[in-house]
Amino acid sequence: MATITEPARAIPILTDTDVVVCGGGPSGIIAATAAARTGARVVLLERHGFLGGMATAGMVGPLSKFNFDGRRIVDGIPGEFIRALHAAGGAIIDLPSGNIPYDAELYKLTAQRLVLNAGVDVILHAHVASVIEPPDTPGRVTHVFIETKEGRCAIAARMVIDCTGTGDLVARTTLPVEMRNNRANGELQPMTLYFRLGGVDTEKLTLLMARDRTKYASPELRAILQTEVAAGRLRNFGGPWAVHGSTIRPGEISVNATRITGNTVDARDLTRAELTLREEVHAIAAAFRRQHPAFANSHLIDTAPQVGIRETRTITGLHTMTADDVLSPSDFPDTVALGGHPIDIHQSTDSQQNARFIEAPYHIPYRSLVPVGSQNVLVAGGTISATREAFGTIRVQAQCMALGQAAGTAAALCIARNQTVTTLDATHLRARLRNDGAIVDA
Repeated sequence: MATITEPARAIPILTDTDVVVCGGGPSGIIAATAAARTGARVVLLERHGFLGGMATAGMVGPLSKFNFDGRRIVDGIPGEFIRALHAAGGAIIDLPSGNIPYDAELYKLTAQRLVLNAGVDVILHAHVASVIEPPDTPGRVTHVFIETKEGRCAIAARMVIDCTGTGDLVARTTLPVEMRNNRANGELQPMTLYFRLGGVDTEKLTLLMARDRTKYASPELRAILQTEVAAGRLRNFGGPWAVHGSTIRPGEISVNATRITGNTVDARDLTRAELTLREEVHAIAAAFRRQHPAFANSHLIDTAPQVGIRETRTITGLHTMTADDVLSPSDFPDTVALGGHPIDIHQSTDSQQNARFIEAPYHIPYRSLVPVGSQNVLVAGGTISATREAFGTIRVQAQCMALGQAAGTAAALCIARNQTVTTLDATHLRARLRNDGAIVDA
């Protein structure tokens, strides 16, 4: 690829803050709130015109996994958020599975209320562009550059948290980061464009909706899509999972059925995914309408503003979560969150999903949020240090939120105690998390 050198120029510093959180998705909104409530000045950056990340821009629902076998495993600020969402009429929180269907618009509203009430400075339409990491202090980021409608500007910060979901901030540092993929063939889990249908007679739709350990795919809809693939009218599909996921209104369902593989941080591959899957959404909606009585009067409400991403970059952290950590859980001395979702890996070449159920909640240590060599950079959410098997369970929204609370709290404590992310005492962090309602003990 040809290159060009950008001329040097003076970049205005938009603001100076204690903590900058990059990405306003599930982990980012909780991280920003936690840091602010722990006494830090916080700037939250988000590239869309609203908060929520994959929950709103990707319409990925339902929210999982707050409960395990009827027992709450995630609470604190994430629990406060879902209760506020429920109070606003935007979530169903009493399903036996512990999964939480929600209204995406009310999610956006509840998210912005949460962070604004905490005193967070929110900057929307802001894309992470670059960083300053002085050569004499590797692993310490002093400024984050963002691209906005008015051009490039910088934010000076003492602590930085990457909650982009795709490691956009960490990838612009010298800290170790790589693509989390199938080492055998290099493929990532497929991307999916969610969509919502209205006018569905859900009473006529048979869903396998058992309480905790059964998939919620529809065998009837799967048969329809298999017919479409066999006839050459559809390239591939997943599931399909058709549920009250990112909608809770009667007669509406959110559908997880499209899939395509590609590099989830490559603009060309992302563009191909968006364009291809949008065509296929219309084909799937039409096939359902033609072939299933529950969809006879259905219509496409919308597609997600962006394609949903399952697998992307990962840091090399002080601890890398593995399948053994999940299936044979240990109580780490620096546990900051619990998980309970199955190990859920979607195949890139066919419609299958490989799910391995776990027998007990597992522990996620603070060290998995700390890149090797970092002084003031943390991650939460999709870039956590984990193998693809472990990430197959950690990647869901409740766990991302819990990790956001841990990262935000840790960042603020580092500032208050004048410590780095590696010298912070996990005992103090865990005590503060407990005090703030987080669940850090099995």
